[in-house]
Amino acid sequence: MRNLFIIAICLVVSACSFETVPPAHKGKILTTAGYKPELVPPSKLTLWGRDRLILVETATNVFKEKMTVLMSDRLELTFDVRGRMRLSNDDKVIHAMFNDVVPNENSMVTTGMVYAKYGQMLVRNKAREVLSVYSIEDVHKKYAELSKQIYDELTESFKGTPLSVSDVAIGQIKFPQVVTTAVESQKEREIAVGRERAQVEIELTKKRGEEQLAEASYRIRMIKAKTIRDENRTISESVTSEYLAYRKLEVMEMMAESGSTVFMPFEATGTTAAQIRMFQAGK
Repeated sequence: MRNLFIIAICLVVSACSFETVPPAHKGKILTTAGYKPELVPPSKLTLWGRDRLILVETATNVFKEKMTVLMSDRLELTFDVRGRMRLSNDDKVIHAMFNDVVPNENSMVTTGMVYAKYGQMLVRNKAREVLSVYSIEDVHKKYAELSKQIYDELTESFKGTPLSVSDVAIGQIKFPQVVTTAVESQKEREIAVGRERAQVEIELTKKRGEEQLAEASYRIRMIKAKTIRDENRTISESVTSEYLAYRKLEVMEMMAESGSTVFMPFEATGTTAAQIRMFQAGK
């Protein structure tokens, strides 16, 4: 009996398996008759017979679509549409998803598999619809607005699908070569104009400095000229005929006191007395 009991236990154990639904996943049990209706949250469970556990990712993942769109101005714009998405919280939608998505060899339904099935075409179509009505110049001016518009369109379009989107943005924008060349040329012109303006400002600064120096030099010369003028005016006003006669007498007195010089005023040299005196002095 004991041996029979042991054999029975071995048969039971060999007929079951122990599985785990890890965090950020949900499970679905696949039986020989199809999927069981309930979703299994992260937990440990026992499977019997030929039952198999199928896991589906529920963590948030990033998606990126590289696109080229013909804009309203007939120019092509290359860019990326990037965003974050995760599996919907609607269990009914997830149940329906298992009828469309075939698990991989690891009994896993990844977010990428669900995106490829339900989301990729929506992202590409909505991004093209939004951007194609704008011009290249609009993209540069309305970057944030366009990203939000794509997000709003995708949020509405993802309703009823197993996916939900949390945010969307356009990035890695590559403008047409003709636009890039035009922008570079304009930038070069702006730099050249700025350089010229800077040089003009330097020259003007030099001229203003020269002007200030000239004004300062002029003021100095005028001050000196006014000083000389005032000195001359003072001298001319103080040197009168009476003062000159007085100074002449002073000089004559000094020369007479020397004793060795016969002093005769210049005005007296033409008189008879003076000539007689000079004749006598010459003998």
